[in-house]
Amino acid sequence: MKYLSPKAIIRLVSTATRWVIAAALLAILGTGCAKEEKVSQPEAELATTPDSTSQWKLELARVGDRSITAGQLRAFYGKIPNYLQSDSEGLEKERNHLQTLIDMELLQLEAKEQGIDRLPAFIYKMAQYRKEKLVGLYQIKKIKVRVSGQEVSDYFREQELARKVRFAKLITTSEDSAWSALREITSGRDFGEVAEQWSIHEPTMEQGGDTGRYAGKLDMPPYLRTPLFALEKGEVSQPIDIGGHFALFKALDSIETGLDAEQFQNIYRQLFIERSVEARAALTDSLKEALKLERDQRGLDAFSAAIHRGATSRDEEVRAIVLYRYEGGTITAGDVLDAASQLKYKTLDLHSKEAVIKYAEGTLAPDALFVEAALREGLDREEEVMQWLVRKREQELVVQLRVQVLKERVSISAEDIRREYAENPDRYMQPDQIEIQEILVATEAEAKDLLERLQRGASMDDLARQHSKRSPELRDEEGRWSFTVAAAAVYGRLVAAARKAPVGQLTGPLQVREGYSIFKVLSREQQRASFADAKKRVRATVNWIKKQQVFEQFLAELRTKYAAQVEIREDNLKRVLTSG
Repeated sequence: MKYLSPKAIIRLVSTATRWVIAAALLAILGTGCAKEEKVSQPEAELATTPDSTSQWKLELARVGDRSITAGQLRAFYGKIPNYLQSDSEGLEKERNHLQTLIDMELLQLEAKEQGIDRLPAFIYKMAQYRKEKLVGLYQIKKIKVRVSGQEVSDYFREQELARKVRFAKLITTSEDSAWSALREITSGRDFGEVAEQWSIHEPTMEQGGDTGRYAGKLDMPPYLRTPLFALEKGEVSQPIDIGGHFALFKALDSIETGLDAEQFQNIYRQLFIERSVEARAALTDSLKEALKLERDQRGLDAFSAAIHRGATSRDEEVRAIVLYRYEGGTITAGDVLDAASQLKYKTLDLHSKEAVIKYAEGTLAPDALFVEAALREGLDREEEVMQWLVRKREQELVVQLRVQVLKERVSISAEDIRREYAENPDRYMQPDQIEIQEILVATEAEAKDLLERLQRGASMDDLARQHSKRSPELRDEEGRWSFTVAAAAVYGRLVAAARKAPVGQLTGPLQVREGYSIFKVLSREQQRASFADAKKRVRATVNWIKKQQVFEQFLAELRTKYAAQVEIREDNLKRVLTSG
């Protein structure tokens, strides 16, 4: 029998987690402009079928003292995406999905037997889930933000968002290159010609940098809005750092537009978020006063001293240091250390007392105060919250069980990595390797003269040896050299043209940033990466494969171990299929 893969089970758990978080976020941000979500067909049937006669109450399987009903199977089936569904049909498909639900119950049994719920990682995650839920609910209850259509229209007018500009852009690899390109433009050379020669942005460089569309302020990142929308038609910006590269922009044209539906939504969202942030700050200030939040300066000094002498997050004495007190609780050094370890996109400099205070008072304190206020209002006792935490508990038990099993059972040897590389050569290919023979000269006139000579039968080897100014470090004496498609960041138009030119056909003259190029493609092929270059990718592949194999074996063991506790009601499964 083919079951949903173990990977699918874990992805479903993770996906379910993301669904819950996403739903909470939407609730926090408000639903003023949100479209009404459609209920899936199985869920709609469940909602409208009378309980007294519903077939969805039929028990399809029992695992220990837990029952799996037709309704649960249909709800599960309705939520999983097509790519995770069984590719069988009819009754076999129903069995496969039912087996997945049984496997998830077996994982719950094993997690409890192994004491996963007593692990520090599990306890910490559940505390985080509870905090996130209560913080979210309290904000929903207390923060009421409204944005009217008139306010959106006023903002559109006041911020001069009616103007849309069509830009051309030229992107280079360095600031020096951008300034060199700008000097050519200011000396009278056409922006489009310079973009074709200097820009590394393939989608626009062959159109002289023209983006081909009109953009408004809200279509641009905030750091580009001021410099770009200050440009009048025909003006060119100075070099702008766009994150690792530098760009020049030219305003080609501008139009005035009305407030359309997309702009309305964007402005509404921006105003709503801004007001939500302001309201959250005001709510935090009121709770700081009501719950008497106080900074413990001695604790902060002690924590700072401990960090500077090399204390770690495992030092229980340091973790217990109290940094803030409020009615109902404290914020400790342990809270700061745990939060710092979970930050994904930025780091918290624990050696800076000012940074710690800013983070604690801007993030940890508001959350702690919201939780305390939520507890005082009894939000933790609401049925919806308790059921949500039960679901989160079940999901996290499976996640932590899988982590533990894989940690104990998966090991990768040097021989495993070598075998994967040897047996699967097609998995570890380099990007397209292009070999060309080229003559590079300074002027278009020189290039045209050489092209005519080549067309009359002159030797390209001889002409390249005599005339090409391409660096000898890159090419051989006859002008042959190779590059990958990744070299487009450096050689721009030459790489783009070489990718398209037929092998063996003379091409040019092509204006490039170094001059004018005449070339022919000698070969275009993919080569296998060396073991040294591919080793990290090979190891990652072996790791992924072993994890799938180990977890499949683990599930097989659980099916055997708990076989006596599993009962499948085949008769009810058939009834559901034939009636539904």
